[in-house]
Amino acid sequence: MDKLTWFNNVEDRTHPWEGMGLTWLTTALNVPNVSAAVDFYTNAMGMVAIAELEGDDGEMLFARIRYRGTNFTINKEGWDSDLSSPQTSGSSTPFIFYMYVDDAVALVDSMQKSGSTVLSKPAEMFWGDLKARVKDPFGFIWDIAQKI
Repeated sequence: MDKLTWFNNVEDRTHPWEGMGLTWLTTALNVPNVSAAVDFYTNAMGMVAIAELEGDDGEMLFARIRYRGTNFTINKEGWDSDLSSPQTSGSSTPFIFYMYVDDAVALVDSMQKSGSTVLSKPAEMFWGDLKARVKDPFGFIWDIAQKI
Protein backbone atom coordinates (compact mmCIF):
# COMPACT_ATOMS: atom_id res chain seq x y z
CA MET A 1 0.00 0.00 0.00
CA ASP A 2 1.45 3.37 -0.91
CA LYS A 3 1.71 6.02 1.79
CA LEU A 4 -1.35 7.99 0.73
CA THR A 5 -3.80 5.15 0.02
CA TRP A 6 -5.18 5.20 3.56
CA PHE A 7 -6.21 8.86 3.07
CA ASN A 8 -8.55 7.90 0.24
CA ASN A 9 -11.58 7.04 2.38
CA VAL A 10 -13.72 9.89 1.07
CA GLU A 11 -17.10 8.82 -0.21
CA ASP A 12 -18.70 10.36 -3.27
CA ARG A 13 -22.10 10.16 -1.58
CA THR A 14 -23.90 13.49 -1.22
CA HIS A 15 -24.49 14.78 2.32
CA PRO A 16 -28.18 14.58 3.36
CA TRP A 17 -28.21 18.35 3.95
CA GLU A 18 -26.53 19.18 0.64
CA GLY A 19 -26.27 22.90 0.04
CA MET A 20 -26.38 23.78 3.74
CA GLY A 21 -22.60 23.87 4.22
CA LEU A 22 -22.58 20.82 6.48
CA THR A 23 -19.88 18.17 6.42
CA TRP A 24 -20.00 14.53 7.47
CA LEU A 25 -18.16 15.23 10.73
CA THR A 26 -18.43 18.41 12.80
CA THR A 27 -16.64 19.19 16.05
CA ALA A 28 -18.70 20.92 18.75
CA LEU A 29 -17.01 23.19 21.29
CA ASN A 30 -18.90 24.30 24.40
CA VAL A 31 -17.94 27.73 25.70
CA PRO A 32 -19.29 30.22 28.25
CA ASN A 33 -19.68 33.01 25.67
CA VAL A 34 -20.41 32.08 22.05
CA SER A 35 -20.01 35.64 20.76
CA ALA A 36 -16.54 35.94 22.31
CA ALA A 37 -15.55 32.56 20.88
CA VAL A 38 -16.73 33.47 17.38
CA ASP A 39 -14.80 36.74 17.62
CA PHE A 40 -11.64 34.90 18.67
CA TYR A 41 -11.83 32.08 16.12
CA THR A 42 -12.65 34.43 13.23
CA ASN A 43 -10.40 37.38 14.08
CA ALA A 44 -7.40 35.65 15.67
CA MET A 45 -7.45 32.37 13.76
CA GLY A 46 -8.96 33.27 10.39
CA MET A 47 -11.99 31.00 10.53
CA VAL A 48 -15.26 32.05 8.88
CA ALA A 49 -18.61 32.33 10.67
CA ILE A 50 -21.34 30.71 8.57
CA ALA A 51 -24.36 30.52 10.92
CA GLU A 52 -25.49 31.96 14.24
CA LEU A 53 -28.50 31.33 16.49
CA GLU A 54 -29.61 33.68 19.25
CA GLY A 55 -31.88 32.89 22.16
CA ASP A 56 -34.98 34.91 23.06
CA ASP A 57 -32.82 37.21 25.19
CA GLY A 58 -30.53 38.03 22.26
CA GLU A 59 -27.58 36.05 23.61
CA MET A 60 -25.87 33.87 21.04
CA LEU A 61 -26.48 30.18 21.83
CA PHE A 62 -24.91 28.54 18.80
CA ALA A 63 -22.65 29.35 15.88
CA ARG A 64 -21.13 27.38 13.05
CA ILE A 65 -17.67 28.35 11.88
CA ARG A 66 -15.47 26.86 9.21
CA TYR A 67 -11.78 26.46 8.52
CA ARG A 68 -10.88 25.28 5.01
CA GLY A 69 -13.85 22.95 4.69
CA THR A 70 -13.92 21.78 8.31
CA ASN A 71 -16.96 22.81 10.36
CA PHE A 72 -16.98 23.60 14.06
CA THR A 73 -20.06 24.39 16.09
CA ILE A 74 -19.72 26.69 19.06
CA ASN A 75 -22.35 26.01 21.72
CA LYS A 76 -23.28 27.97 24.83
CA GLU A 77 -22.47 25.92 27.92
CA GLY A 78 -25.65 24.45 29.40
CA TRP A 79 -27.71 25.15 26.29
CA ASP A 80 -28.03 21.63 24.88
CA SER A 81 -25.83 19.60 27.23
CA ASP A 82 -24.10 19.75 30.59
CA LEU A 83 -20.66 19.90 28.94
CA SER A 84 -18.38 22.83 29.60
CA SER A 85 -15.14 24.23 28.25
CA PRO A 86 -11.79 23.51 29.88
CA GLN A 87 -11.82 27.21 30.87
CA THR A 88 -14.99 26.70 32.94
CA SER A 89 -14.30 23.18 34.23
CA GLY A 90 -10.68 23.85 35.13
CA SER A 91 -9.66 20.53 33.60
CA SER A 92 -7.52 19.83 30.55
CA THR A 93 -9.05 18.96 27.26
CA PRO A 94 -8.62 15.27 26.32
CA PHE A 95 -7.81 16.11 22.69
CA ILE A 96 -5.64 18.42 20.61
CA PHE A 97 -6.54 20.05 17.29
CA TYR A 98 -3.79 19.73 14.67
CA MET A 99 -4.31 22.61 12.26
CA TYR A 100 -2.29 23.23 9.11
CA VAL A 101 -1.86 26.88 8.14
CA ASP A 102 0.10 28.89 5.59
CA ASP A 103 2.12 30.82 8.20
CA ALA A 104 2.40 29.16 11.61
CA VAL A 105 4.51 31.93 13.15
CA ALA A 106 2.00 34.64 12.19
CA LEU A 107 -1.00 32.65 13.43
CA VAL A 108 0.64 31.83 16.77
CA ASP A 109 1.45 35.53 17.17
CA SER A 110 -2.16 36.48 16.36
CA MET A 111 -3.51 33.93 18.83
CA GLN A 112 -1.14 35.11 21.57
CA LYS A 113 -2.12 38.76 21.03
CA SER A 114 -5.78 37.69 21.36
CA GLY A 115 -5.38 36.03 24.76
CA SER A 116 -3.98 32.58 24.02
CA THR A 117 -1.09 30.99 25.88
CA VAL A 118 1.80 29.66 23.81
CA LEU A 119 2.73 26.28 25.32
CA SER A 120 5.53 25.62 22.83
CA LYS A 121 6.97 28.05 20.29
CA PRO A 122 7.15 27.16 16.60
CA ALA A 123 9.87 24.56 16.08
CA GLU A 124 10.89 22.26 13.26
CA MET A 125 9.66 18.70 13.72
CA PHE A 126 11.45 15.65 12.33
CA TRP A 127 8.48 14.83 10.06
CA GLY A 128 8.77 18.14 8.18
CA ASP A 129 6.37 20.47 9.96
CA LEU A 130 6.99 23.73 11.77
CA LYS A 131 4.73 23.27 14.81
CA ALA A 132 3.69 25.22 17.88
CA ARG A 133 1.26 24.32 20.67
CA VAL A 134 -1.18 26.97 21.86
CA LYS A 135 -3.97 27.02 24.46
CA ASP A 136 -6.80 29.29 23.34
CA PRO A 137 -8.73 31.54 25.77
CA PHE A 138 -11.37 28.82 26.26
CA GLY A 139 -8.80 26.17 27.22
CA PHE A 140 -8.72 24.21 23.96
CA ILE A 141 -5.29 23.10 22.73
CA TRP A 142 -4.18 23.71 19.14
CA ASP A 143 -1.08 22.40 17.40
CA ILE A 144 -0.49 25.00 14.71
CA ALA A 145 1.52 23.46 11.88
CA GLN A 146 3.05 24.49 8.59
CA LYS A 147 4.74 22.12 6.16
CA ILE A 148 8.34 23.22 5.63
